[in-house]
Amino acid sequence: MNMKLALFCYSFNVIGLFIFGLIYTFSGEFLPFHSDAIQMSWDDLSPPQQTLYLGMMRTEGAGLLSSALAIAALLMFPFRKREVWSYWAMTLIGLVEHVPSMLGAYYTSQATPASSPWQLNLLGIVLLVLGLAFALGDRNR
Repeated sequence: MNMKLALFCYSFNVIGLFIFGLIYTFSGEFLPFHSDAIQMSWDDLSPPQQTLYLGMMRTEGAGLLSSALAIAALLMFPFRKREVWSYWAMTLIGLVEHVPSMLGAYYTSQATPASSPWQLNLLGIVLLVLGLAFALGDRNR
């Protein structure tokens, strides 16, 4: 049962990271909370500013997609073989993506009128730690 719970926790991260990675990578303009943060609409930005925002979003999107794909690959192969190193690797990969993203989004929420979704990163972090705990707990059975 613990391995099923661990699989759920890690899979939830894969799906979330993948969806947000696609949104950030393929969006043609910034998201509503970005507009709230700078108190300007997309159309009010100059073309160079728009290019900069899209470049930053696509960079974040690439990180999200890379993390999702790395965790998914680890789930498909070493996790299924119950290789303990993969539990740690998936957790570390997810934390490296979630923690800086959460801190940036939290700071934006505190310093601007924007309501950045930092809570989603926190949920991902909690699920990664729970996934690790479930997987390691199952190993001791």
